[in-house]
Amino acid sequence: MDDVGALTTRRRALAGAATGFGSALAGCTEYLWSRAENPGPEQVSLTIKAAPAEDDLVATTIASKLRENFRTAGIDASFEPIARAELYREVLLDGEYDVFVTRYPGLDEYDGLRGLLHSRYVSERGWQNPLHFSDVTADDLLESQLTTDGDEREQALSDLFDHLSETVPYTTVAFPHRIGAARNELAVSTPPREALDYVDIASREHDGGPRERPLEVGVFGEQLTERPNPIVVDRNSIPGLLDLVYSPLVRRIDDEDVPWLADDVEWESGGRLGATVTLRENATWHDGSSLDADDVAFTYRFLGDTSLDEAESAIPAPRYRSQQSIVEDVAAVDDRTVEFSFRTVDRSIAIRALRIPLLPAHVWEPRSTIVGERRTEALVNDNEEPIGSGLFAVGDVTGDTEIELELFDDHIFRDGATDRPSILEDFPQFEGIRFQIAPNAGSIVDLLVDGEIDITGSPLPVDELNAIRENAALSALTEPTDEFYMIGYNGHHQVLGNPNVRRILSRLIDREHAVDELFGGFAEPARTRNSLFGIADTDLEDTEASVLTNFPGSDGEVDPSQARALFEEEGYGYEDGALLE
Repeated sequence: MDDVGALTTRRRALAGAATGFGSALAGCTEYLWSRAENPGPEQVSLTIKAAPAEDDLVATTIASKLRENFRTAGIDASFEPIARAELYREVLLDGEYDVFVTRYPGLDEYDGLRGLLHSRYVSERGWQNPLHFSDVTADDLLESQLTTDGDEREQALSDLFDHLSETVPYTTVAFPHRIGAARNELAVSTPPREALDYVDIASREHDGGPRERPLEVGVFGEQLTERPNPIVVDRNSIPGLLDLVYSPLVRRIDDEDVPWLADDVEWESGGRLGATVTLRENATWHDGSSLDADDVAFTYRFLGDTSLDEAESAIPAPRYRSQQSIVEDVAAVDDRTVEFSFRTVDRSIAIRALRIPLLPAHVWEPRSTIVGERRTEALVNDNEEPIGSGLFAVGDVTGDTEIELELFDDHIFRDGATDRPSILEDFPQFEGIRFQIAPNAGSIVDLLVDGEIDITGSPLPVDELNAIRENAALSALTEPTDEFYMIGYNGHHQVLGNPNVRRILSRLIDREHAVDELFGGFAEPARTRNSLFGIADTDLEDTEASVLTNFPGSDGEVDPSQARALFEEEGYGYEDGALLE
Protein backbone atom coordinates (compact mmCIF):
# COMPACT_ATOMS: atom_id res chain seq x y z
CA MET A 1 0.00 0.00 0.00
CA ASP A 2 1.38 3.44 -0.86
CA ASP A 3 1.79 6.23 1.70
CA VAL A 4 -1.34 8.11 0.69
CA GLY A 5 -3.46 4.96 0.71
CA ALA A 6 -2.13 4.02 4.13
CA LEU A 7 -2.81 7.52 5.42
CA THR A 8 -6.36 7.54 4.03
CA THR A 9 -7.11 4.08 5.45
CA ARG A 10 -5.76 5.11 8.83
CA ARG A 11 -7.94 8.21 8.87
CA ARG A 12 -11.02 6.15 7.98
CA ALA A 13 -10.18 3.62 10.68
CA LEU A 14 -9.75 6.36 13.27
CA ALA A 15 -12.98 8.01 12.16
CA GLY A 16 -14.85 4.72 12.49
CA ALA A 17 -13.33 4.05 15.90
CA ALA A 18 -14.28 7.52 17.10
CA THR A 19 -17.87 7.03 15.87
CA GLY A 20 -18.21 3.70 17.64
CA PHE A 21 -16.72 5.10 20.84
CA GLY A 22 -19.08 8.11 20.75
CA SER A 23 -22.19 5.95 20.27
CA ALA A 24 -21.22 3.71 23.15
CA LEU A 25 -21.11 6.59 25.62
CA ALA A 26 -23.85 9.00 26.59
CA GLY A 27 -23.62 12.66 27.47
CA CYS A 28 -21.81 15.76 26.32
CA THR A 29 -19.03 15.46 28.93
CA GLU A 30 -17.81 12.18 27.57
CA TYR A 31 -17.91 13.55 23.99
CA LEU A 32 -15.84 16.62 24.88
CA TRP A 33 -13.36 14.46 26.74
CA SER A 34 -13.03 12.24 23.66
CA ARG A 35 -12.39 15.24 21.41
CA ALA A 36 -9.73 16.59 23.78
CA GLU A 37 -7.90 13.27 23.87
CA ASN A 38 -8.15 12.76 20.08
CA PRO A 39 -7.67 16.15 18.41
CA GLY A 40 -8.36 16.35 14.69
CA PRO A 41 -5.70 16.82 12.02
CA GLU A 42 -3.89 20.16 11.94
CA GLN A 43 -3.07 22.40 9.01
CA VAL A 44 0.01 21.45 7.02
CA SER A 45 2.79 23.85 8.03
CA LEU A 46 6.07 24.40 6.14
CA THR A 47 8.99 26.79 6.59
CA ILE A 48 11.04 27.74 3.52
CA LYS A 49 14.67 28.77 4.07
CA ALA A 50 16.91 30.69 1.67
CA ALA A 51 19.73 33.21 1.71
CA PRO A 52 18.62 36.84 2.21
CA ALA A 53 18.22 39.27 -0.67
CA GLU A 54 21.63 40.89 -0.14
CA ASP A 55 23.27 37.47 -0.62
CA ASP A 56 21.02 36.00 -3.33
CA LEU A 57 18.09 38.06 -4.56
CA VAL A 58 16.81 35.29 -6.86
CA ALA A 59 16.74 32.65 -4.10
CA THR A 60 14.87 35.07 -1.86
CA THR A 61 12.36 35.87 -4.58
CA ILE A 62 11.76 32.19 -5.40
CA ALA A 63 11.26 31.40 -1.71
CA SER A 64 8.85 34.33 -1.30
CA LYS A 65 6.85 33.18 -4.33
CA LEU A 66 6.73 29.62 -3.01
CA ARG A 67 5.41 30.91 0.31
CA GLU A 68 2.67 32.81 -1.50
CA ASN A 69 1.75 29.82 -3.69
CA PHE A 70 1.84 27.35 -0.80
CA ARG A 71 -0.49 29.58 1.18
CA THR A 72 -2.89 29.77 -1.76
CA ALA A 73 -2.91 25.96 -1.75
CA GLY A 74 -3.96 26.01 1.93
CA ILE A 75 -0.56 25.45 3.55
CA ASP A 76 0.57 27.47 6.55
CA ALA A 77 3.81 28.54 4.87
CA SER A 78 6.48 30.92 6.13
CA PHE A 79 9.75 32.18 4.67
CA GLU A 80 12.87 32.45 6.84
CA PRO A 81 15.77 34.29 5.18
CA ILE A 82 19.06 33.45 6.90
CA ALA A 83 22.70 34.31 6.14
CA ARG A 84 24.23 31.91 3.65
CA ALA A 85 26.72 30.42 6.11
CA GLU A 86 23.91 29.76 8.58
CA LEU A 87 21.76 28.32 5.79
CA TYR A 88 24.53 25.86 4.88
CA ARG A 89 24.91 24.90 8.52
CA GLU A 90 21.20 24.28 9.09
CA VAL A 91 20.63 22.44 5.80
CA LEU A 92 23.91 20.61 5.21
CA LEU A 93 25.06 19.86 8.75
CA ASP A 94 22.07 19.91 11.09
CA GLY A 95 19.19 18.97 8.78
CA GLU A 96 17.03 21.65 10.40
CA TYR A 97 14.72 22.67 7.59
CA ASP A 98 11.47 21.79 5.84
CA VAL A 99 12.09 23.28 2.39
CA PHE A 100 15.14 25.20 1.16
CA VAL A 101 15.99 27.19 -1.97
CA THR A 102 19.59 27.65 -3.07
CA ARG A 103 21.81 28.07 -6.11
CA TYR A 104 23.52 24.72 -6.60
CA PRO A 105 26.95 24.80 -8.32
CA GLY A 106 25.99 22.18 -10.90
CA LEU A 107 26.66 18.50 -11.54
CA ASP A 108 29.90 17.71 -13.38
CA GLU A 109 28.66 14.27 -14.47
CA TYR A 110 25.61 12.07 -14.09
CA ASP A 111 27.39 10.29 -11.25
CA GLY A 112 27.15 13.50 -9.22
CA LEU A 113 23.58 12.42 -8.46
CA ARG A 114 24.93 9.47 -6.47
CA GLY A 115 26.43 11.70 -3.80
CA LEU A 116 23.34 13.86 -3.72
CA LEU A 117 20.82 11.02 -3.38
CA HIS A 118 22.29 7.64 -2.37
CA SER A 119 21.09 6.41 1.02
CA ARG A 120 24.63 5.34 1.99
CA TYR A 121 25.26 9.06 2.61
CA VAL A 122 22.03 9.78 4.46
CA SER A 123 23.78 10.00 7.83
CA GLU A 124 26.70 12.04 6.51
CA ARG A 125 27.02 15.81 6.32
CA GLY A 126 27.47 18.29 3.50
CA TRP A 127 26.03 17.87 0.03
CA GLN A 128 26.02 14.12 0.65
CA ASN A 129 22.26 13.47 0.66
CA PRO A 130 21.16 16.51 2.70
CA LEU A 131 17.61 15.66 1.58
CA HIS A 132 17.46 12.54 3.81
CA PHE A 133 16.32 10.63 0.75
CA SER A 134 16.28 6.86 1.22
CA ASP A 135 14.92 4.80 -1.66
CA VAL A 136 16.00 1.24 -2.52
CA THR A 137 15.15 1.57 -6.22
CA ALA A 138 17.10 4.81 -6.54
CA ASP A 139 20.08 3.22 -4.75
CA ASP A 140 20.08 0.26 -7.13
CA LEU A 141 19.96 2.50 -10.20
CA LEU A 142 22.67 4.81 -8.84
CA GLU A 143 24.91 1.78 -8.25
CA SER A 144 24.08 0.35 -11.67
CA GLN A 145 25.08 3.53 -13.52
CA LEU A 146 28.35 3.52 -11.54
CA THR A 147 29.30 -0.05 -12.39
CA THR A 148 28.19 -0.26 -16.04
CA ASP A 149 28.95 1.61 -19.23
CA GLY A 150 27.57 2.08 -22.74
CA ASP A 151 23.93 1.27 -23.44
CA GLU A 152 23.52 -0.48 -20.10
CA ARG A 153 24.53 2.64 -18.20
CA GLU A 154 22.29 4.84 -20.36
CA GLN A 155 19.32 2.60 -19.57
CA ALA A 156 20.06 2.73 -15.84
CA LEU A 157 20.25 6.52 -15.98
CA SER A 158 17.03 6.82 -17.98
CA ASP A 159 15.28 4.56 -15.45
CA LEU A 160 16.75 6.66 -12.65
CA PHE A 161 15.33 9.91 -14.05
CA ASP A 162 11.94 8.25 -14.51
CA HIS A 163 12.02 7.12 -10.89
CA LEU A 164 13.09 10.55 -9.64
CA SER A 165 10.12 12.02 -11.50
CA GLU A 166 7.93 9.87 -9.26
CA THR A 167 9.78 10.40 -5.98
CA VAL A 168 10.97 14.04 -6.41
CA PRO A 169 13.51 14.47 -3.57
CA TYR A 170 14.23 17.94 -4.97
CA THR A 171 13.40 19.88 -8.10
CA THR A 172 15.02 22.51 -10.31
CA VAL A 173 13.45 25.86 -11.13
CA ALA A 174 15.88 27.17 -13.73
CA PHE A 175 19.49 27.28 -14.92
CA PRO A 176 20.66 30.89 -14.44
CA HIS A 177 23.06 32.72 -16.69
CA ARG A 178 26.02 34.08 -14.79
CA ILE A 179 26.05 37.86 -14.96
CA GLY A 180 29.15 39.96 -14.34
CA ALA A 181 31.05 42.98 -15.53
CA ALA A 182 34.59 44.09 -16.30
CA ARG A 183 36.48 47.16 -17.35
CA ASN A 184 36.93 47.21 -21.12
CA GLU A 185 40.73 47.11 -21.03
CA LEU A 186 40.60 43.64 -19.51
CA ALA A 187 39.13 42.35 -22.81
CA VAL A 188 37.17 39.39 -21.43
CA SER A 189 33.84 38.11 -22.71
CA THR A 190 32.60 35.90 -19.87
CA PRO A 191 32.47 36.37 -16.09
CA PRO A 192 34.91 34.33 -13.97
CA ARG A 193 33.35 31.46 -12.07
CA GLU A 194 36.01 28.85 -11.42
CA ALA A 195 39.72 28.81 -10.66
CA LEU A 196 40.71 28.29 -14.30
CA ASP A 197 38.70 31.35 -15.34
CA TYR A 198 41.03 33.46 -13.20
CA VAL A 199 44.06 31.59 -14.48
CA ASP A 200 42.94 32.33 -18.04
CA ILE A 201 42.53 36.05 -17.32
CA ALA A 202 45.88 36.16 -15.53
CA SER A 203 47.53 34.54 -18.57
CA ARG A 204 46.31 36.95 -21.27
CA GLU A 205 48.80 39.32 -22.79
CA HIS A 206 47.96 43.02 -22.75
CA ASP A 207 49.06 45.88 -24.96
CA GLY A 208 51.16 47.39 -22.22
CA GLY A 209 52.74 44.09 -21.21
CA PRO A 210 52.43 42.38 -17.81
CA ARG A 211 50.77 44.43 -15.07
CA GLU A 212 52.90 45.17 -12.05
CA ARG A 213 49.91 44.79 -9.74
CA PRO A 214 47.37 42.16 -8.80
CA LEU A 215 44.22 41.47 -10.77
CA GLU A 216 41.53 43.30 -8.76
CA VAL A 217 38.33 41.29 -8.31
CA GLY A 218 35.15 42.48 -6.59
CA VAL A 219 33.01 40.05 -4.60
CA PHE A 220 30.22 40.49 -2.09
CA GLY A 221 28.92 38.59 0.91
CA GLU A 222 29.46 38.02 4.62
CA GLN A 223 32.25 36.09 6.36
CA LEU A 224 34.18 35.59 3.12
CA THR A 225 37.58 35.84 4.81
CA GLU A 226 36.74 33.47 7.66
CA ARG A 227 37.90 29.86 7.83
CA PRO A 228 39.40 29.10 4.40
CA ASN A 229 39.09 25.38 5.10
CA PRO A 230 38.75 23.50 1.78
CA ILE A 231 36.83 20.51 3.17
CA VAL A 232 34.03 22.21 5.15
CA VAL A 233 30.65 23.46 3.92
CA ASP A 234 29.37 25.66 6.75
CA ARG A 235 31.11 28.84 5.67
CA ASN A 236 30.46 31.31 2.89
CA SER A 237 33.32 31.39 0.41
CA ILE A 238 34.57 33.13 -2.70
CA PRO A 239 33.92 30.94 -5.77
CA GLY A 240 37.18 29.63 -7.19
CA LEU A 241 39.51 31.03 -4.52
CA LEU A 242 40.43 27.83 -2.70
CA ASP A 243 40.79 25.97 -6.00
CA LEU A 244 43.49 28.49 -6.91
CA VAL A 245 45.32 27.55 -3.71
CA TYR A 246 44.78 23.77 -3.77
CA SER A 247 45.47 21.83 -6.97
CA PRO A 248 44.26 18.41 -8.22
CA LEU A 249 45.97 15.72 -10.22
CA VAL A 250 43.85 16.53 -13.27
CA ARG A 251 41.86 19.61 -14.34
CA ARG A 252 38.94 19.82 -16.75
CA ILE A 253 39.78 22.38 -19.46
CA ASP A 254 37.51 22.96 -22.49
CA ASP A 255 35.85 19.54 -22.11
CA GLU A 256 39.21 17.77 -21.85
CA ASP A 257 40.90 16.30 -18.78
CA VAL A 258 44.39 17.77 -18.64
CA PRO A 259 47.12 16.41 -16.31
CA TRP A 260 47.99 19.08 -13.75
CA LEU A 261 49.97 17.80 -10.78
CA ALA A 262 49.97 14.49 -12.59
CA ASP A 263 52.59 14.16 -15.28
CA ASP A 264 50.86 11.12 -16.76
CA VAL A 265 47.80 8.94 -16.17
CA GLU A 266 47.96 5.38 -17.51
CA TRP A 267 44.58 3.63 -17.49
CA GLU A 268 44.20 -0.09 -16.91
CA SER A 269 41.00 -1.98 -17.74
CA GLY A 270 39.90 -5.53 -17.09
CA GLY A 271 37.24 -5.95 -14.45
CA ARG A 272 37.13 -2.74 -12.46
CA LEU A 273 39.05 0.21 -13.83
CA GLY A 274 42.50 1.13 -12.56
CA ALA A 275 45.01 3.90 -13.16
CA THR A 276 48.68 4.51 -12.51
CA VAL A 277 49.41 8.19 -11.90
CA THR A 278 52.91 9.58 -12.20
CA LEU A 279 53.44 12.94 -10.45
CA ARG A 280 55.37 15.81 -11.96
CA GLU A 281 58.92 16.11 -10.73
CA ASN A 282 59.86 18.58 -8.00
CA ALA A 283 56.30 19.56 -7.05
CA THR A 284 56.16 21.32 -3.67
CA TRP A 285 53.70 22.70 -1.18
CA HIS A 286 53.60 26.41 -0.44
CA ASP A 287 55.72 25.89 2.70
CA GLY A 288 58.50 24.32 0.62
CA SER A 289 57.78 20.71 1.60
CA SER A 290 57.92 18.13 -1.15
CA LEU A 291 54.61 16.96 -2.63
CA ASP A 292 54.82 13.22 -3.12
CA ALA A 293 52.76 10.08 -3.65
CA ASP A 294 52.14 9.69 0.09
CA ASP A 295 50.29 13.02 0.07
CA VAL A 296 48.08 11.78 -2.75
CA ALA A 297 47.20 8.51 -1.00
CA PHE A 298 46.65 10.40 2.26
CA THR A 299 44.20 12.84 0.65
CA TYR A 300 41.83 10.11 -0.52
CA ARG A 301 42.03 8.19 2.74
CA PHE A 302 41.52 11.35 4.80
CA LEU A 303 38.48 12.55 2.87
CA GLY A 304 36.89 9.15 3.49
CA ASP A 305 37.65 9.29 7.21
CA THR A 306 39.04 12.43 8.82
CA SER A 307 39.63 10.45 12.03
CA LEU A 308 42.02 8.10 10.20
CA ASP A 309 40.35 5.00 11.72
CA GLU A 310 40.35 6.36 15.29
CA ALA A 311 36.56 6.72 15.49
CA GLU A 312 34.20 3.75 15.88
CA SER A 313 32.91 4.53 12.39
CA ALA A 314 34.36 6.75 9.69
CA ILE A 315 33.92 10.53 9.93
CA PRO A 316 34.13 11.59 6.27
CA ALA A 317 34.73 15.11 5.04
CA PRO A 318 31.55 16.89 3.93
CA ARG A 319 33.17 17.93 0.63
CA TYR A 320 34.41 15.79 -2.28
CA ARG A 321 32.86 12.69 -0.70
CA SER A 322 31.04 11.37 -3.77
CA GLN A 323 34.20 11.80 -5.86
CA GLN A 324 36.37 10.20 -3.19
CA SER A 325 34.04 7.21 -2.88
CA ILE A 326 34.61 6.34 -6.55
CA VAL A 327 38.07 5.17 -5.44
CA GLU A 328 38.14 1.61 -4.14
CA ASP A 329 41.83 1.66 -3.22
CA VAL A 330 44.83 3.96 -3.58
CA ALA A 331 48.46 3.23 -2.78
CA ALA A 332 51.78 5.03 -3.12
CA VAL A 333 54.23 2.83 -5.05
CA ASP A 334 57.19 5.19 -4.80
CA ASP A 335 57.68 8.93 -4.35
CA ARG A 336 56.12 9.82 -7.71
CA THR A 337 53.85 6.87 -8.49
CA VAL A 338 50.32 6.23 -7.21
CA GLU A 339 48.08 3.31 -8.11
CA PHE A 340 44.30 3.68 -8.08
CA SER A 341 41.55 1.12 -8.38
CA PHE A 342 38.00 2.36 -8.91
CA ARG A 343 34.48 1.14 -8.18
CA THR A 344 33.51 1.85 -11.79
CA VAL A 345 34.34 0.54 -15.24
CA ASP A 346 33.61 3.92 -16.86
CA ARG A 347 36.57 6.27 -17.29
CA SER A 348 34.32 9.35 -17.49
CA ILE A 349 33.25 8.58 -13.91
CA ALA A 350 36.68 7.57 -12.59
CA ILE A 351 38.31 10.78 -13.81
CA ARG A 352 36.05 12.74 -11.46
CA ALA A 353 38.06 11.33 -8.56
CA LEU A 354 41.31 12.69 -10.00
CA ARG A 355 39.92 16.25 -9.92
CA ILE A 356 39.93 16.37 -6.11
CA PRO A 357 42.32 19.04 -4.71
CA LEU A 358 45.21 17.45 -2.85
CA LEU A 359 45.98 18.05 0.83
CA PRO A 360 49.44 18.02 2.47
CA ALA A 361 49.63 15.10 4.88
CA HIS A 362 52.01 16.93 7.25
CA VAL A 363 49.40 19.66 7.77
CA TRP A 364 46.18 17.64 7.92
CA GLU A 365 47.19 14.38 9.59
CA PRO A 366 47.56 16.09 13.01
CA ARG A 367 44.00 17.36 12.55
CA SER A 368 42.53 13.86 12.72
CA THR A 369 42.00 14.21 16.47
CA ILE A 370 38.38 13.60 17.53
CA VAL A 371 37.02 16.74 19.24
CA GLY A 372 33.31 15.94 19.56
CA GLU A 373 30.53 13.69 18.40
CA ARG A 374 31.14 12.95 14.72
CA ARG A 375 33.66 15.81 14.58
CA THR A 376 37.40 15.95 14.13
CA GLU A 377 39.81 18.86 14.35
CA ALA A 378 39.92 18.95 10.54
CA LEU A 379 36.21 19.80 10.39
CA VAL A 380 36.39 22.72 12.83
CA ASN A 381 39.87 24.09 12.15
CA ASP A 382 39.95 27.66 10.79
CA ASN A 383 42.94 26.82 8.56
CA GLU A 384 44.12 30.41 8.94
CA GLU A 385 47.31 29.80 6.93
CA PRO A 386 46.28 27.56 4.02
CA ILE A 387 49.10 25.45 2.62
CA GLY A 388 48.31 24.17 -0.85
CA SER A 389 50.20 23.50 -4.07
CA GLY A 390 48.43 25.91 -6.41
CA LEU A 391 49.76 28.67 -8.64
CA PHE A 392 48.71 31.11 -5.94
CA ALA A 393 49.29 31.17 -2.19
CA VAL A 394 47.24 33.10 0.35
CA GLY A 395 48.97 36.36 1.25
CA ASP A 396 47.57 39.29 3.20
CA VAL A 397 44.05 39.05 4.62
CA THR A 398 42.71 42.45 5.68
CA GLY A 399 39.88 41.93 8.13
CA ASP A 400 36.72 41.16 6.22
CA THR A 401 37.52 43.47 3.31
CA GLU A 402 40.38 41.93 1.28
CA ILE A 403 42.13 38.67 0.50
CA GLU A 404 45.29 38.73 -1.59
CA LEU A 405 46.64 35.72 -3.44
CA GLU A 406 50.33 35.92 -4.24
CA LEU A 407 52.08 34.17 -7.09
CA PHE A 408 53.79 31.00 -5.90
CA ASP A 409 57.22 31.51 -7.43
CA ASP A 410 58.39 27.95 -6.74
CA HIS A 411 55.48 26.31 -8.55
CA ILE A 412 56.58 23.71 -11.10
CA PHE A 413 54.76 25.60 -13.87
CA ARG A 414 56.88 28.72 -13.22
CA ASP A 415 59.87 26.71 -14.44
CA GLY A 416 60.24 27.24 -18.17
CA ALA A 417 61.67 23.74 -18.51
CA THR A 418 58.40 22.15 -17.44
CA ASP A 419 55.86 21.21 -20.08
CA ARG A 420 52.95 23.42 -19.04
CA PRO A 421 49.29 23.15 -20.00
CA SER A 422 48.55 25.46 -22.94
CA ILE A 423 46.30 27.69 -20.83
CA LEU A 424 49.47 28.84 -19.02
CA GLU A 425 51.41 29.79 -22.13
CA ASP A 426 51.69 33.49 -21.17
CA PHE A 427 51.16 33.15 -17.42
CA PRO A 428 51.47 35.38 -15.40
CA GLN A 429 50.34 38.78 -16.63
CA PHE A 430 49.40 40.02 -13.14
CA GLU A 431 51.26 40.01 -9.85
CA GLY A 432 48.66 37.91 -8.07
CA ILE A 433 44.94 38.35 -7.46
CA ARG A 434 43.31 40.60 -4.87
CA PHE A 435 39.68 39.99 -3.91
CA GLN A 436 37.97 43.13 -2.61
CA ILE A 437 34.88 42.36 -0.57
CA ALA A 438 31.85 44.66 -0.73
CA PRO A 439 28.59 44.44 1.25
CA ASN A 440 26.32 43.98 -1.77
CA ALA A 441 26.15 43.80 -5.56
CA GLY A 442 25.55 47.51 -6.02
CA SER A 443 28.75 48.30 -4.13
CA ILE A 444 30.73 46.07 -6.48
CA VAL A 445 29.42 47.95 -9.50
CA ASP A 446 30.39 51.22 -7.81
CA LEU A 447 33.94 49.91 -7.32
CA LEU A 448 34.05 48.94 -10.98
CA VAL A 449 32.83 52.37 -12.13
CA ASP A 450 35.44 54.05 -9.93
CA GLY A 451 38.24 51.90 -11.36
CA GLU A 452 38.95 50.21 -8.02
CA ILE A 453 38.46 46.74 -9.45
CA ASP A 454 38.97 45.12 -12.86
CA ILE A 455 36.18 42.55 -12.83
CA THR A 456 33.36 41.13 -10.70
CA GLY A 457 33.74 37.70 -9.13
CA SER A 458 30.28 37.24 -7.60
CA PRO A 459 27.24 36.71 -9.84
CA LEU A 460 25.30 39.95 -10.16
CA PRO A 461 21.51 40.29 -10.14
CA VAL A 462 19.96 41.22 -13.47
CA ASP A 463 18.87 44.65 -12.24
CA GLU A 464 22.53 45.79 -12.18
CA LEU A 465 22.87 45.36 -15.96
CA ASN A 466 21.47 48.76 -16.87
CA ALA A 467 24.03 50.62 -14.76
CA ILE A 468 26.81 48.59 -16.38
CA ARG A 469 25.62 49.06 -19.95
CA GLU A 470 25.21 52.80 -19.46
CA ASN A 471 28.91 53.17 -18.64
CA ALA A 472 31.13 53.29 -21.74
CA ALA A 473 34.15 52.07 -19.76
CA LEU A 474 32.49 48.81 -18.73
CA SER A 475 31.50 45.58 -20.45
CA ALA A 476 28.53 43.52 -19.33
CA LEU A 477 29.39 39.80 -19.19
CA THR A 478 26.83 37.00 -19.39
CA GLU A 479 27.19 33.27 -19.85
CA PRO A 480 24.85 30.25 -19.54
CA THR A 481 25.89 27.88 -16.75
CA ASP A 482 25.13 24.40 -15.47
CA GLU A 483 24.31 25.89 -12.07
CA PHE A 484 20.68 25.57 -11.05
CA TYR A 485 18.24 26.88 -8.48
CA MET A 486 17.14 23.94 -6.37
CA ILE A 487 14.09 23.48 -4.18
CA GLY A 488 14.98 20.79 -1.65
CA TYR A 489 12.57 18.85 0.56
CA ASN A 490 13.40 17.28 3.91
CA GLY A 491 12.48 13.63 3.60
CA HIS A 492 12.30 13.30 7.40
CA HIS A 493 9.42 15.79 7.60
CA GLN A 494 6.08 14.15 8.48
CA VAL A 495 4.29 15.53 5.41
CA LEU A 496 7.24 15.90 3.01
CA GLY A 497 8.14 12.24 3.48
CA ASN A 498 5.22 11.52 1.12
CA PRO A 499 6.48 11.62 -2.51
CA ASN A 500 2.97 12.47 -3.75
CA VAL A 501 3.08 15.67 -1.71
CA ARG A 502 6.53 16.52 -3.07
CA ARG A 503 5.22 16.05 -6.62
CA ILE A 504 2.41 18.52 -6.03
CA LEU A 505 4.64 21.06 -4.31
CA SER A 506 7.07 20.86 -7.22
CA ARG A 507 4.30 22.05 -9.52
CA LEU A 508 3.55 25.14 -7.39
CA ILE A 509 6.14 27.31 -9.15
CA ASP A 510 5.60 28.67 -12.66
CA ARG A 511 9.03 28.12 -14.16
CA GLU A 512 8.43 29.97 -17.43
CA HIS A 513 7.04 32.96 -15.56
CA ALA A 514 9.96 32.85 -13.10
CA VAL A 515 12.51 33.06 -15.91
CA ASP A 516 10.78 36.14 -17.31
CA GLU A 517 10.05 37.91 -14.03
CA LEU A 518 12.73 36.76 -11.57
CA PHE A 519 15.66 36.23 -13.92
CA GLY A 520 14.80 38.89 -16.48
CA GLY A 521 15.13 36.25 -19.19
CA PHE A 522 18.72 35.41 -18.19
CA ALA A 523 18.04 31.76 -17.41
CA GLU A 524 16.68 28.57 -18.93
CA PRO A 525 13.61 27.07 -17.25
CA ALA A 526 13.65 23.42 -16.20
CA ARG A 527 11.02 21.85 -18.45
CA THR A 528 11.98 18.27 -19.14
CA ARG A 529 12.57 15.15 -17.09
CA ASN A 530 16.35 15.41 -16.72
CA SER A 531 16.49 19.17 -16.33
CA LEU A 532 14.15 19.00 -13.36
CA PHE A 533 16.97 17.26 -11.51
CA GLY A 534 19.75 19.59 -12.59
CA ILE A 535 21.00 18.04 -15.84
CA ALA A 536 20.01 19.72 -19.09
CA ASP A 537 20.81 19.24 -22.78
CA THR A 538 22.00 15.64 -22.70
CA ASP A 539 21.79 12.69 -25.05
CA LEU A 540 19.49 10.98 -22.57
CA GLU A 541 17.01 13.84 -22.54
CA ASP A 542 13.30 13.27 -23.01
CA THR A 543 12.31 16.37 -24.97
CA GLU A 544 8.71 16.38 -23.78
CA ALA A 545 7.77 18.69 -20.94
CA SER A 546 7.49 16.89 -17.60
CA VAL A 547 4.15 16.73 -15.81
CA LEU A 548 5.95 18.29 -12.86
CA THR A 549 6.07 21.56 -14.80
CA ASN A 550 2.26 21.66 -15.21
CA PHE A 551 1.57 24.73 -13.11
CA PRO A 552 -1.94 24.82 -11.58
CA GLY A 553 -2.61 28.43 -12.53
CA SER A 554 -1.33 31.08 -14.90
CA ASP A 555 1.11 34.00 -15.01
CA GLY A 556 2.77 32.81 -11.81
CA GLU A 557 -0.46 32.85 -9.78
CA VAL A 558 -1.84 29.59 -8.35
CA ASP A 559 -5.50 28.83 -8.95
CA PRO A 560 -6.82 27.79 -5.50
CA SER A 561 -9.37 25.34 -6.89
CA GLN A 562 -6.80 23.60 -9.13
CA ALA A 563 -4.27 23.29 -6.29
CA ARG A 564 -6.94 22.01 -3.93
CA ALA A 565 -8.01 19.38 -6.45
CA LEU A 566 -4.43 18.06 -6.68
CA PHE A 567 -4.25 17.46 -2.93
CA GLU A 568 -7.78 16.07 -2.70
CA GLU A 569 -6.95 13.53 -5.40
CA GLU A 570 -4.25 12.22 -3.06
CA GLY A 571 -6.67 11.85 -0.15
CA TYR A 572 -5.97 15.10 1.68
CA GLY A 573 -8.80 17.18 3.11
CA TYR A 574 -9.51 20.86 3.67
CA GLU A 575 -11.22 22.77 6.43
CA ASP A 576 -12.01 26.46 5.95
CA GLY A 577 -9.46 26.57 3.13
CA ALA A 578 -6.69 24.99 5.23
CA LEU A 579 -4.93 21.85 3.95
CA LEU A 580 -5.03 19.26 6.74
CA GLU A 581 -2.26 16.82 7.60
